[in-house]
Formats: sequence, C-alpha cells, structure tokens
Amino acid sequence: MGLDIYLIKIVPEPKSKYDWLTDKENPELRAYFSKFLSTRKIELENGEVEFEIGYHTLDIAYQRKGVTSKFFKLFKTDDFIFSFDQLLKLRDCIDKEHLKSFEENFMQKFKENENFILLCY
Repeated sequence: MGLDIYLIKIVPEPKSKYDWLTDKENPELRAYFSKFLSTRKIELENGEVEFEIGYHTLDIAYQRKGVTSKFFKLFKTDDFIFSFDQLLKLRDCIDKEHLKSFEENFMQKFKENENFILLCY
C-alpha cells in the first residue's frame, strides 16, 4: 500500500497531458473550481476520438510517506482537502520526522479556493 499526498493547483493550460483530473471521476472539484473546467480530445487505441471534461493540474508539493496510524482513521483514499481547518487535521496526522517538510511544502503553500490537497493510498 502506497501513500501519496499532493498539493495541486488547477491551471488554465496543460503542462503535460498527464496532469489532468476528470470531472466525472472527481465531482467534488466542481463546487470549488468549475470555472476552470476544460475539454480535451483523447485519441483511443482504435483511432476513434473522444472528448473528456476535466481540469488541467499542476503539482505544487508531493509527499509519499510520513503519516501516523491516525491518518487512516480520519481520511479515505482519494479524499480532497479544500479548507485550512481540514489541513490542520491532516497536519495532526504527520509524524515528527516529516512534520517540518510538510509545514514548508503544504502548510505554507496552501491557499483556500486556489489549490487543494489530494490524498491517495
């Protein structure tokens, strides 16, 4: 089981075709970032073309370990954090060894309504 914590910003233009979250799989984003909804063209293996609605993203910070067991009781995989209050709860789940880097890379860079955190495990 791997853990990935991302601080993400929605951007109007793609940096990479992989920096993308679909609206269908991430409906929680619509309440905060609907003005950034984009459509992109996808070429399927059989040569057909489809269009997908979603968001171009930019990773601001990333952490792959360093949480306590409390984390897994409070958060589910694919949870989003949109508010500073939620971020404080996440901070309480970071182990001492990783706390300083978490505060520098996540706490200091987090801005409500401008970016969000995605938790995957």
